[in-house]
Amino acid sequence: MRYRRLSRILVSFIILALVLGACAPSAATEQPMPPAPDTMATEPAAEPPAAATEPPAAATEPPAAATEPPAAATEPPAQAPAGEIRFAVVRGAMLETVNKLADQFEQANPGVTVNVEEEPEGGAFEALIAAGNQPDVIVASFGPQIGRLAAQEAVVPLEDMPGASELFAQIEPAAVQEIYGHNYYVPIGADVTLMIYNKQLFEEAGLDPEVPPATWDEFLAAAEKIQALPPRPNGDKVYGTVFWNDALTWGGWYWNMLQPIYLNANAGQCQLLNRLATDIVFDQPECKLADFYDFVRRAQEFAPPTMEKSFFSRSIGTWMQYGYSWEPNLREAADQPMVIGEDVGVAPVPVPNEGDTSYTTYGGRALMILKTSPERQNLAWQFIQFLMEDENNVTFIKELGYLPTLTSLKGDPYFQEPARQPFVQALEHGILPEQIGAADDVAVELLGAYQTTVVERSVEPTQAVEDAAVKAKAKLQ
Repeated sequence: MRYRRLSRILVSFIILALVLGACAPSAATEQPMPPAPDTMATEPAAEPPAAATEPPAAATEPPAAATEPPAAATEPPAQAPAGEIRFAVVRGAMLETVNKLADQFEQANPGVTVNVEEEPEGGAFEALIAAGNQPDVIVASFGPQIGRLAAQEAVVPLEDMPGASELFAQIEPAAVQEIYGHNYYVPIGADVTLMIYNKQLFEEAGLDPEVPPATWDEFLAAAEKIQALPPRPNGDKVYGTVFWNDALTWGGWYWNMLQPIYLNANAGQCQLLNRLATDIVFDQPECKLADFYDFVRRAQEFAPPTMEKSFFSRSIGTWMQYGYSWEPNLREAADQPMVIGEDVGVAPVPVPNEGDTSYTTYGGRALMILKTSPERQNLAWQFIQFLMEDENNVTFIKELGYLPTLTSLKGDPYFQEPARQPFVQALEHGILPEQIGAADDVAVELLGAYQTTVVERSVEPTQAVEDAAVKAKAKLQ
């Protein structure tokens, strides 16, 4: 009897051990989240690092909050966010800002981890996507980058996400554009391009520093007078204006910086493609691309060949490609910080004729969710919603130099200051760049023609338009 009882007890222990073993989490069957080491952001590894073979601590040790039922027992616990995501930011100051906001999100949501990392060089995520090592959220620029990722079906449509309609209703409509019938991005901060000018150089050249040039002819006349000034004490030659010719190989991003001049040439009636993106329109007479080339070609006579000396060197009279997000560069100007309103003036990009409307590129930063798993995508969306809350969004845009896309923030006293008002007002005439991949291909051809007609002066503007049209049509076909 004693042996039989011992046998039954032993069997019971064995059965209990088997049951508990079946219920325990298994590192072999549960795949850990992709790691986010610093090197992964710039160069995808051929093999996952050693850390990828070990599940994160959260996989084996649940957070303390999970051991106690929530106060509202009727609420399903699945509604609370949990898990781990990766957030890729633009290189520079954005890393610190988003890390701070991610910490706040994690504190409000125990069990959540947001790994913030820098984007790959040039913002090219294709290699990471192909390797299955993509981050969950990326910060894209308005323009073709958004369309390329959408065309690859690499990003999540957002319109059906919980609370999406409510969020988009709070955003400035001009900042949101459907692509291929879907909303693929949330605009977290806006930017516009205006002209800035050096008031000291204007005074030295006998120009009124409070009356910036408003037309193309006035601009060229001012640039010529400034160019005639003697070199600076450090030997720097003075130039009337500057263009970022080093960036002509950068495609659509740089075209967006030139675009306000082109939009002013055609009164905001033309971009590059028709509405279906099946053909070009820039070669049509009403688009006046040749006029754009001709004006910039004449302005280039008063500019250095490259951006070796920028406006912030204090040796440049005007810069027609100044975006609001360049504000931090003023603090790093030669000798001492440059201050808008004191030694720097801000004005609209000049127009062909007096009284014409000055247009600008409606630029900015957009949040996009890359396709991974439903759980990670949902958590990524919840973090985006958190970033778009007024108090968090205003932190992001103030620290990083952007303008508000949330209509509720446009009346914030910070954006009512005189130095910022010209940029806020310019949003009224801002035009979103074309945000499909084909626009980038076409922009490359326009920039190639820009090189031959503006920089090299080897081709006349009208011929440059014809050459760019032939090459762009070939690419579209």
